Amino acid sequence: MSEIETTKVWLANFTTSAEAAKLSKDFLNHLGFTANYQSARLAIGRSLGEANFPETAPDAKGMSIKGNLLFDDETKGGLLWLALLVENINQHQPTKTITLELLQHTVRDHWHRGIFLLQKDWEEAESDYSKFVELLITRRAALPSDVEATQNHENGDYSSLIAKAISLSLGKNTDSGEPTNWIINGQGYSPNVAIMGQSGAGKTRMMLKLLTELRELTGVPVLLIDAGKDELAERPDLASALGATVLKIPNQAIPLDIFHGSTLSTETARDVTIAFRESLDKSLQKGLTDNQKMRVLEALKSLFSKRENITMVDVKKTIERYYEENSIKPDRVVTIPNELCQYQLFNPTLSPAEFFNQSWIITFGSAPNESRRLTMFLLFDALHRYLQTLPESPIDKDGHRALRMAVAIDEARPLLDAKHDGLSKMVRLHRSHGLAVFMASQSPDDYAGQSDDYMEQIGLPVCFKTNATSTAVLNNMFKSKPNFAALNSGVCLSVINNQMQKITAF
Repeated sequence: MSEIETTKVWLANFTTSAEAAKLSKDFLNHLGFTANYQSARLAIGRSLGEANFPETAPDAKGMSIKGNLLFDDETKGGLLWLALLVENINQHQPTKTITLELLQHTVRDHWHRGIFLLQKDWEEAESDYSKFVELLITRRAALPSDVEATQNHENGDYSSLIAKAISLSLGKNTDSGEPTNWIINGQGYSPNVAIMGQSGAGKTRMMLKLLTELRELTGVPVLLIDAGKDELAERPDLASALGATVLKIPNQAIPLDIFHGSTLSTETARDVTIAFRESLDKSLQKGLTDNQKMRVLEALKSLFSKRENITMVDVKKTIERYYEENSIKPDRVVTIPNELCQYQLFNPTLSPAEFFNQSWIITFGSAPNESRRLTMFLLFDALHRYLQTLPESPIDKDGHRALRMAVAIDEARPLLDAKHDGLSKMVRLHRSHGLAVFMASQSPDDYAGQSDDYMEQIGLPVCFKTNATSTAVLNNMFKSKPNFAALNSGVCLSVINNQMQKITAF
């Protein structure tokens, strides 16, 4: 296209079908969008990801959007959109001459098809924003998971990451007496670990053994969370081995700017606001109503788009002001932040890069349940956003990916029960960024109700003595029906290289 033709594109009107226009407006509410072009772009992009060319839309009676709004100008991505559309036409209709009319028809048809594809995705995600976003990222976008990074990044020093095999010792094979090791960053499976066993069986001891060994071998920062008690805070030997600072919540605030980067764009502010709303909803015993969710979104999106170093007190005051200005009778949305602000859960002194490049032991033994859950959920949200900014970890010639960080959760059952999306994202999405996740809980039953692809992201299941009865979960993890109740103290079962092994860990 010539410069004159692109100018005509910016001034032209682009439309879709009447039915697609209605669905596009629905997505404004679903996703917290503020302009029609946002849902239109998402629909067109979704359709462009399909292998075939779209069929002709039934009509062109829907909303119209000027080209400069639909695509943005030349300096902000407009030319990229045009290039994608032109390439799509050339691929499927190579004999046609690119004209403005053909481009308008192509946009109409992609928009029409794309919005209906998004509607199916929304239904599959059970109308849950976080699940919807994850679905688009993990299943709909053909994104490479094993691309080697080639440059440094301001939030993570790529050059310091070394890709090599990292072998962790699990103990000795009970039958042969031979050492049993597991390469945490091997090719073809995830580095995530699920350790299970009843109280006193050895699950926490095993997790701490693996973490300290990993730290000794690699020096990676470790974020260790004791979700149920304060015992790990009383272990100076553990803190020393991990090089970790100990924080006891709620007596000490986490020195992290949890909403860091929300002012980068309108879209980022929206995503941060929605993530906070979902974390608040999941942290509450009864959750928020649909009306309350919308009020949280409306009250806070301006705050997150304009302010930096936001505290929970800022959130509280902003919600109160919104209710007062709109003459809304105070409800749980107002009272809950008041309760949470009795404690200073976060202090925005460190950026995510500064915080997550250090080791921490964070315990919640004396924290109220709702404060405990909200603190962990916001921490997970901040970690997810931080990891998204990083380049992928390098891989050596044998497929071993460099590790960048380990997150470990002791007494993980309450988090698994809550099904918060932040934990799911860590397990599913960040292997390529060098993240390893360790979870210790009392039983495989704790994983019941998690999706199948979540379970596939557990690279190493380890189970000590337990009276677990959730056979579906057991079969999925161990490929058989072992008797965990008969295990002796310090003995566990695991699956390594698709073979179940009985291991004497201690």
